[in-house]
Amino acid sequence: MAPRRRTLLAAVSTAAASTAAGCADLLAGDTDEETSDPVDDIATALVEDLANGRFEEAGERFASNEQARRGDPGRLERLWMAYTSVGGDFEEIGGTDVRTENGYELVDVTLSFDGGDHGCGVVVDGDSNVVDCGVTDEYQRPSYVDSDAITDADVTLSVPDCSLPGVVTTPAGDDGDGGGVPGVVLVHDSGPVTKDSPNGGTKAFADLAEGLATRGVATLRYDKRIPTCDVAPGEYTLDRVTVDDALVAVDRLRGVDGVDSNRIVVVGHGLGGRAAPRITARDGDLAGVVGLAAPARPYHDLTLEQLEHKVSIGDHEWDDLANVHEAWADQIERVREGEYEADEQLLGKPGAFWDSLAAYDHLEAAAGLETPSYFLQGERDFQVSVGDDLELWEAELTGDASVETYEGLDHLFMPGEGESVEFAYALRNNVAERVVDDLAAWIGEL
Repeated sequence: MAPRRRTLLAAVSTAAASTAAGCADLLAGDTDEETSDPVDDIATALVEDLANGRFEEAGERFASNEQARRGDPGRLERLWMAYTSVGGDFEEIGGTDVRTENGYELVDVTLSFDGGDHGCGVVVDGDSNVVDCGVTDEYQRPSYVDSDAITDADVTLSVPDCSLPGVVTTPAGDDGDGGGVPGVVLVHDSGPVTKDSPNGGTKAFADLAEGLATRGVATLRYDKRIPTCDVAPGEYTLDRVTVDDALVAVDRLRGVDGVDSNRIVVVGHGLGGRAAPRITARDGDLAGVVGLAAPARPYHDLTLEQLEHKVSIGDHEWDDLANVHEAWADQIERVREGEYEADEQLLGKPGAFWDSLAAYDHLEAAAGLETPSYFLQGERDFQVSVGDDLELWEAELTGDASVETYEGLDHLFMPGEGESVEFAYALRNNVAERVVDDLAAWIGEL
């Protein structure tokens, strides 16, 4: 099996307890130097420890100044849980590739599972100590996309104080029997997100856009205002970073040749799904609204429960994550009581954001919609759930409304098994075909 080169992405940012953080500080150089060195034995020994559940021993292979952070047994256990949740049973190390960059050696290890190969990058210092390891998968287009049947066109959304790059993906040569094809605007989850919603080996919005276009539905996806533009903390509101720009995207898609301006649908993921009823009400002329893993609970409570899940899974405590949980629990109480300033950072967001969520009754907005609605939820999603979120939406929705649940799918609507782990979002995977099929069928009936 030929080894493959990958770009190393560390699997976690401990400050935000997220799934991927770069190692650009360690690997800033760009060289083609290839080496044959015992360093690959260090990397394979680390992987063998992980595969055999020896997470303490794996942590001891890290440099002393990294053992409490990247070498924490709790972190390493969750990283391996992610590999097996997507890849299945581990079979063997399929190969290694070693190169030197910026004074460190990077070993790309090919891990073979019964569900396919995945990459692990191991960074080793000059003293033969591991300083980092993480997922290095590259994205692959899903098999249900027919690249010959779709066409991409770059667009720019002119929004207040900024310009947002975007892509319109349309069915090639299909105008919907002369009346134009239906169109979808994809609206992002919280945090900084670009048009494809990339995360290591996944691109959820690219899957959705190209999958829908293959099935006769045009899409527009665009870079979110954060990180593309500067937003002052006091102006960081739900409208400013999500709703206002989505409305501009809707208008832009209405003007695309071959798209039926009367059949435009907003599809919001996560926070975008929570905002979708407001987007729909403000536009006033959408044909449909879709929420993908849309949170219905109070957002600060949801944030705490997500952290509790991350802390509780596995057999080893992850100290950094436990510390984040303790700090954020105090901040959540302040959000709940409204004890903060508009420009103060709480749970990674300015106070203005929490004020804007408190002023927006998303369930009431959904109840008042006359637009057909469709809410979808994966059953392996630890961030948003059927019982705590989807059922709240379902209780409020009226008129032409429907819901759908998916066994075995996570927050990105991608398949896996066992405990859902955020590290898995970086492993090569795709939005499940049945989700794309259901969306296309529902939109086609509008």
